[in-house]
Amino acid sequence: MDFLTAFIPVVGWGVMPILAYMTKASPREQLTGTVIGAVLFALCLYIIQPASLAPIPFGISFISGIFWAAGQLLQFRSFQKVSASIAIPVICGLQLIGTTLFAALILGEWITGYQYGMGVGSLLCILAGVLFTSYQGKSAGLSKPLPLRIIMMLVCSGLALSSYVVINQYFNILELSIILPQSLGMLCSAIVINLKGKHRLRFSPVLRNLSTGLVWSIANLALFISNGLIGMAASFPISQASIAIACVGSILIFKEKKSSQEWIAILVGITVLMIGVGMISLLKP
Repeated sequence: MDFLTAFIPVVGWGVMPILAYMTKASPREQLTGTVIGAVLFALCLYIIQPASLAPIPFGISFISGIFWAAGQLLQFRSFQKVSASIAIPVICGLQLIGTTLFAALILGEWITGYQYGMGVGSLLCILAGVLFTSYQGKSAGLSKPLPLRIIMMLVCSGLALSSYVVINQYFNILELSIILPQSLGMLCSAIVINLKGKHRLRFSPVLRNLSTGLVWSIANLALFISNGLIGMAASFPISQASIAIACVGSILIFKEKKSSQEWIAILVGITVLMIGVGMISLLKP
């Protein structure tokens, strides 16, 4: 059951960017709808299962919501610059590096030589899988390297989304105590972002993204629960198998043209990535 819980974010986060992209909303509309959906989920969860709202855990979880909002907005914006099948592997790869190394080195979830050997080997497999999966040839129109501005957007998104996970784990905040204050941090961030926006939000695209927020919230709750069950060094890398669903799903649903060489690279990448996920799932502290 521990590892079944850890695989819920795989499906949720794999489907989430596809749902958001299908709404044809602007990045701010995608963010706003997702955040409102997350807040509604958090309120319902709090009514059903009240959790502690002590000031310090509340403040830390609130800050994690700010990190999430910043990272997610940049991710939604990156989808308008490059396809999701390119952006997602890069962002998830950076999240993997940040969260797994933080859990292993700072939280001390890797202790033995076996754990370090398996952990490093599995991370290399996962990152190799990310590189293969994100390979794009001439059919993607990428004969030139990505502009520095796009690379920085992807890097900042990955770092912010890593921070939203590790900050709560570092202060050992229980999963149910995270959800409501985190969603309120997301909501406040979305309000500030929209106040600075040049265009008014459209109601219909925001409404369509409520489902995006619900899917994200279920995956997010499952991640924090699995962090407590098997450790963040194992649970977060497992969640990043969502790359496979998001990458292949976006290609098929949005009918991105791929050469046979690109498809081979994608399938090899997914296989190598899943091998790495399988290896790291054995490292429960």
